[in-house]
Amino acid sequence: MMLRAAVSLLRRSEQAQNLLHLTRGLATAASTKAAPSTEIKLPTAPLQLSGTSASIATLVWQVAAKENVLEQVQTELQQFGEAIKTLPELRRMAADPFIPTLVRKKIIEGVLKDSGASEVTKRLFSSLAEENVLAATFEISKAFDELQLAHKKEVYVTIITAQPLDKMEKVELRKQAAQFVEPGFKLVAKEKVDKKLLGGFILEFEDRLVDMSQSKKLEEFNNLVTKLERDLLA
Repeated sequence: MMLRAAVSLLRRSEQAQNLLHLTRGLATAASTKAAPSTEIKLPTAPLQLSGTSASIATLVWQVAAKENVLEQVQTELQQFGEAIKTLPELRRMAADPFIPTLVRKKIIEGVLKDSGASEVTKRLFSSLAEENVLAATFEISKAFDELQLAHKKEVYVTIITAQPLDKMEKVELRKQAAQFVEPGFKLVAKEKVDKKLLGGFILEFEDRLVDMSQSKKLEEFNNLVTKLERDLLA
C-alpha cells in the first residue's frame, strides 16, 4: 500500500506527468518542461536506505530537491508528525482504518490547503491519506532527516553529562566527539544534563552510543563483582 502511495505521489507531481516508470522498485519522474520522449532524472539521493518508508522518504527527497524545497519539506514533515501526536483528530485519522478514504483524503487536503505547505508535502500527505498509511509519517520523517544529514554532511551528537558544562569542557568534549566523525563531515553538537550519570559523559550519535559515564563504570564493576561471587560459590 505504501509503495502505491509513492507511485501516486509521483503521478501527482509535475515532473511525472509525461513519464512514470519503476527503477529498483521506486517510482521515478519525468519533467513536463522536457519533450515527451526526453527522460529527466531526479537528483541522486545522498544515502541509500532500506525499507518501504525509507523508499518513500527517498522519493520525496528527490522531488523536493528537484523543486528546491528540501528545508521546507523537512520542517513540514516534522511539524505534521508532531501534529499527529498532539491533535486527537489527526491521530484518529492516522490510526482508524474505518474512516472512508475520500473523507480522510478531503480532511487532510483541507488541513494543508491554506497552511503554506509546499506542493511536495501536500502531494505526499494526500497520497498517504488515500492509501491509509498516515501512520508512516514518523518513519518517513526520520528517514528524510537522515537523508538531509547526509546531504549537508552533518553528524549530530548529543553530549550528555551529569552537570552543565563550562566553556572549556564543551570544547574538550566536542574534540572527543569529533574523533568519531568521518573526514569531510561537520559535527553538530548539543548538550543535555542527566544527573543519573553521576559523572563522566555519554556521546549519543544517530547510529552509536559512546558511554563513558560513572554510572556505566559502576554498573560494569557491580557486574564483575557479581560474576566473581558466582564463580567462587560455584
